[in-house]
Amino acid sequence: MPVPFEALLPYAIMIGMFGVTGTGLAAVKTWRNEGKRPRYSLDQWDKQSKTLL
Repeated sequence: MPVPFEALLPYAIMIGMFGVTGTGLAAVKTWRNEGKRPRYSLDQWDKQSKTLL
């Protein structure tokens, strides 16, 4: 017996919202970093330089 598509709509909506949220967060992160990719594992020099700006 096939599954009606109405039963799968909530899952499609949830997956879609996860995609929209992830894309939005990535865009905001890039925008806050002046269009460059975010940096991870900053060393002490980078942390100290960041506080001076």
